Amino acid sequence: MAEFSPLKGWGKKKQGNDQGKPQLVQSAGILLTSFLMAVALWFFVTSVQDPEASLTVDDVTVKVLHKEVLEEEGKICTILDNSDVIPLVTVTASRSVVDSLETDNIIATADLDKMTEDGLVPIDLTTNKYSDNITSITGTSKYVRVSVEERAVKSLVLETASRGAVAEGYILSSITTDQNLVRVTGPESMVEQVASAGVVIDVTGAGASISTNADIHLYDAEGNDIEVGKNLTLNIDKVICSVDILPTKEVKINARITGTPATGYRLTGEYTISPGTAVIAGRRAVLENVTEIVIPSSALDVTGMNRSFSKTLELKQYLPEGILLADENETVKVTVEIMQIVQEQIEAPADGG
Repeated sequence: MAEFSPLKGWGKKKQGNDQGKPQLVQSAGILLTSFLMAVALWFFVTSVQDPEASLTVDDVTVKVLHKEVLEEEGKICTILDNSDVIPLVTVTASRSVVDSLETDNIIATADLDKMTEDGLVPIDLTTNKYSDNITSITGTSKYVRVSVEERAVKSLVLETASRGAVAEGYILSSITTDQNLVRVTGPESMVEQVASAGVVIDVTGAGASISTNADIHLYDAEGNDIEVGKNLTLNIDKVICSVDILPTKEVKINARITGTPATGYRLTGEYTISPGTAVIAGRRAVLENVTEIVIPSSALDVTGMNRSFSKTLELKQYLPEGILLADENETVKVTVEIMQIVQEQIEAPADGG
């Protein structure tokens, strides 16, 4: 009969496990080696096939956040020295990521909640695409410089002006706008510098009335342009302008004289008008019916006068309805000749009879 021995069977089993251990260690080594080779291969492929690259973007605008908080307090934020534009931003990432980025993907912000006591607001840079795959993103500017002031509002009457010369034979009669008031809002110190607001219309070569949209400009006391848009805002930035351009015509100036000079004096019947003609303007249908400008007798009364006289008159007060002068301030000088009546005594010849 065979003898059963537990130790004998156990010993054989143990011997079998000891023989499997080298195989497990060998398999683990192979796996580790494979992993390390895979990592090395990944790094190799990445560095060769998709290497790290850089993208540079010029003049990136920084969006300033939480301005509305200041506005609720009646204050306003002014950007100083154009510091909300970063001259150069550099993005570093893999070539595939960099190639997929465009200028619009660069996001720059400055939160006013982080403003320092000296008015510096740190700039945060990121991208709105593949932000988790960006190695680094840096800018040549780190802060936006701001000034906080009281908010001010000023209302101004809108002025009009023209640039250039209309076509020959025409004059610029008037410029009217669909709105005549503009409201300026901004930092108190800047609003105080605004002295006037106006529009300028180019009428070069125009031979008919025109209607156009015109940008509103702000000016200081010396007439210099003040920039609108960044720190100063307008309730309206354009107006519709109607430009009245009329044909012209040259006509003669005549006069009527009334009254009787002083006893012993009389009119010679001669008078002079200088200048003798004037350039007038109006609607063509009205203009065609005007052939002269007549100074009425009420303006030239010689009653009781004993010598010649000259009188300077504003010509515009004698214009027919619907007619105006090319030079609205034109005057004329009228000279009226008066002479003394000379009486001669003639003696009759003596009777020779």
